[in-house]
Amino acid sequence: MMKEEPIADQKQYLRWHLVESVTSALPKAFGDEEFRFTKVLSGAKQPQPRWRRAFAATDGSLGEAFGQLYVDEDFSPAAKARAKALVENLRVAYAERIQSTEWMSAATKAEALKKLNAFVVKIGYPDKWKDYSALKVNRESALNNLFAAAEWSTKDNLSKFGKPVDRTVWGMTPPTVNAYYNASLNEIVFPAGILQPPFYDPKADDAVNYGGIGAVIGHEMTHGFDDQGRKVDSQGNLRDWWTKEDGEKFMAKADVVGKQFDAFTPLDSVHVNGKLTMGENLADLGGLTIAYAAFMKTPQAKAGKLIDGFTPEQRFFLNFAQIWRVNMRPETLRQQVQTDPHSPGQFRTIGPLQNMPEFHKAFSCKEGDKMVRPASNRAKIW
Repeated sequence: MMKEEPIADQKQYLRWHLVESVTSALPKAFGDEEFRFTKVLSGAKQPQPRWRRAFAATDGSLGEAFGQLYVDEDFSPAAKARAKALVENLRVAYAERIQSTEWMSAATKAEALKKLNAFVVKIGYPDKWKDYSALKVNRESALNNLFAAAEWSTKDNLSKFGKPVDRTVWGMTPPTVNAYYNASLNEIVFPAGILQPPFYDPKADDAVNYGGIGAVIGHEMTHGFDDQGRKVDSQGNLRDWWTKEDGEKFMAKADVVGKQFDAFTPLDSVHVNGKLTMGENLADLGGLTIAYAAFMKTPQAKAGKLIDGFTPEQRFFLNFAQIWRVNMRPETLRQQVQTDPHSPGQFRTIGPLQNMPEFHKAFSCKEGDKMVRPASNRAKIW
């Protein structure tokens, strides 16, 4: 491309990318024009308020310094300890499910357990914060601050070249409302930002927390065994550790989930793409299954007492539904279905639950109800 495209076009392309990357710090006309473009893709009616954009810019450029303030204010050591205990309870439940799985051979089970037990768990914030002392910012120019932050970040990245892999590094900032599984490091990571309601509340009962953050923890664990994570071993190496027969059985089970999601239509003629969303759908189903198994070991689940008129099982599933509650404009929904490996929130809720006999029992669903898939089409992996 560098040889074939006219130099003038290449310069214009680079100019555009430079301007587009710093629009937030340019005169209002640039921001207005960018929003006009955003409206077409997302259907948004007005830009984000200035304070939100300021927070996002600070998180993007000074994420761990910003994160220290957030953690000091909103994430206690007790909250971290309870979240850590939740993870370990799910790890135990996952091991039991792997051991009792009928379709897996003993050799593959041994490798799966080895990988599960090797998961590195990161919760809340890094043990060692980034040192931003070399980054100079001032009140004279927001644009120059963005350039300085980009330069600092590039140098920070290049400083790692040729050195051993730093396994303490985080791929998200502490205030981020998200979580991730990193296959090459075999780690599951839960920033402080997601460890708040509706996902997690250290003061809430177990049904709420296992149905919320428990399902997210199980989701990230299951990424280690989804259609992509299953190709990586306990040390993060790209290696097929499955027997041929077990791999084929797994993919046959995954195809059932793919067909289920292919049939979902969020609007007009738009269908969810079961292949594109496969890994996330498998993680949602596996995560919810494991979280429920772990919850059933708790004293609350065993006692069976009603709270607000709901059984422990019902409260578990209600909070699972709450974590994916979302409103989206049609334009955003259409874009998500075409480009995002995550299914829309409503199907992240409905899809796994349609496959779960435990949900059907909790809410007295019958064969033939919309939330009950026929047994012959029901997906079950873990």
